[in-house]
Amino acid sequence: MRSTIFACMCGLVLVSCNGVNDAGKNVGLSNIVVSLGYDPLALPSTAYGPGSLVTSVKGSGLRPPLRLTYLCRPDFAKTPSPIVDPAASSVVSSALNRSFQLDASALGQFGLGAHLNSIRSVKVTLNNVTVEQLAYDDLKAVRSELGPKCKELVDEFSQKSLAYQTQQAIRADVVYSFELKSGASSEVKGLAIQALTAAFGGSVQADHGSTVTGKGLFYGLVLTKV
Repeated sequence: MRSTIFACMCGLVLVSCNGVNDAGKNVGLSNIVVSLGYDPLALPSTAYGPGSLVTSVKGSGLRPPLRLTYLCRPDFAKTPSPIVDPAASSVVSSALNRSFQLDASALGQFGLGAHLNSIRSVKVTLNNVTVEQLAYDDLKAVRSELGPKCKELVDEFSQKSLAYQTQQAIRADVVYSFELKSGASSEVKGLAIQALTAAFGGSVQADHGSTVTGKGLFYGLVLTKV
């Protein structure tokens, strides 16, 4: 089952800076997220945290990497503050609090197009990694206080087994550092930063160098069927 999931992953193909694990195989960020028991998101973002009522983007299914959309607006749902799980956070942090190398060929999903040839690689550094969750009674309380339109929509998708709620999530801060090939223009660097910033829905702030930083991005989720 897990090997099938690994085979299906595309886009964010991340390789650890040390390059290999004990078996001599490349260690990817998405693979580590899966091995920890979470489904990786296609693009990390501040969306779809604990308590969120979600479904898959049409046609993508609930196969990782997850491509989700909200069933109900989160600002209309009465969602309590998530609980940080210290034990789980310690385990996940020890696995992810480090740097990974993003192959330039995987940058296509950020909309860089022809400029990919000017980018050698991107280093991805995670820190402040935590696991956030809500108790099942919290999740039920969120659903019990939905407005009539949202409740009707959740019931409709639930009957089709397409309604889910986030129970647990891996959250982290991230820094993307670009390495450009010799002779690459400042325009290419600007486009790379612009594309990454847009991909994270404005949750990322770029500095004046070759880095982009994001605060509190979700990298992996545990969804429960509603």
